[in-house]
Amino acid sequence: MQYNLTEPSIYMPTSLAEALVLKERHPTATVYAGGTYLLWNQAGRLLNLPGSILSLQNIKELNRLGRTETRLDVGAMVSIQRILRAGPKVLSPLLATALEGICPPSVATMATLGGNLSVPDRCMASFPVMHVLDARCEIRSSKGTRWVPVTGLRSPTGELQLEPIELITRIQIPMEEWNFHIHRRIGSFSYGITADSLILVIVGKTYRGMLTEFRFALGNFSSHIYRNRDLETLLIGARLPLGKSKDLKAFLYAIQEDLKNQKFLSYHVQMERVLYILQSTLSNPFQYSA
Repeated sequence: MQYNLTEPSIYMPTSLAEALVLKERHPTATVYAGGTYLLWNQAGRLLNLPGSILSLQNIKELNRLGRTETRLDVGAMVSIQRILRAGPKVLSPLLATALEGICPPSVATMATLGGNLSVPDRCMASFPVMHVLDARCEIRSSKGTRWVPVTGLRSPTGELQLEPIELITRIQIPMEEWNFHIHRRIGSFSYGITADSLILVIVGKTYRGMLTEFRFALGNFSSHIYRNRDLETLLIGARLPLGKSKDLKAFLYAIQEDLKNQKFLSYHVQMERVLYILQSTLSNPFQYSA
C-alpha cells in the first residue's frame, strides 16, 4: 500500500490527563482508538491519514473493565475481544451476541466499544443495543466530566454531541435481567455496511404471563437509529403469548406506518423482515427466553 507524502502529527499520551490537555491544544486531531473505522474508510491504494492524530492506545485508565451487581463498566479503549473473554458470568447473552456482531473476529482485538460509539458520521453496530439497554457514557475534557446516555449522544439531526475538546472515556451498561431478547444483524454481508444493512434489537420483561416492559430499536448505519418510545408502550399490560391478537396487529401496523413516515428503511424487503421478526417474537416471546 502506498502512503501519502505528508506525514501526520501523531500524539501518543501515556495518561488521561495528558490526553485531555493535548485534545484541548489540538481540538481538530482525529482520536485514534483501535483504528478499525479509520482504516476501513480508506478508498483506493493511497492511505490518506488525517493531518493530526491523538492515539489513546497507551492510556491505562481507558483499559479498565469491571462489573458490579448492577452494571458493567467498560473503559473506552477496552477491545471487543477482551470484553467477550469476560464470559457468561459477566456478560448477558444479549450483550455477548451484540458485541460479536460489531466486527469480525479478525479485528476484534483492535476494535473498541468507545471507538464504535465515537464515529462522527454513523451510528455503528453498538448503538441500537446500547440504546435499548440505557447505557451511558462518561465524557471528559480538561474542564471537567459529564455523563450522557447513549440516547443523547446524537442530536435530533444526527450530529455526534461531543465538543472538540472532549473524549468518551467510559461506558456503563446496566445489567438488567430480560425475560426475552432478540439481536439480528440483517444484510448482504455479515459485517458489511451496505444499503441493506440493518441491526434489530428487541428486549422485554414479563410477569405472570403479562408484558411489563418492551423496547425495540433499529440501526441502519446512518447517523440516526430508529426507536419510538410511545409505540413501545402500546403492548404493556398485554397477556402473553399474543398469537394473532388484534393488539399485536394494531402494534405492527403502527410500527409499519411510523417507519414509512420516518423513511428509515430503503427496501420493502427490509420492512417485511422487521415486521416478521417482531410478529414472531411477540406472538410467543417465551421461545426467546434469556
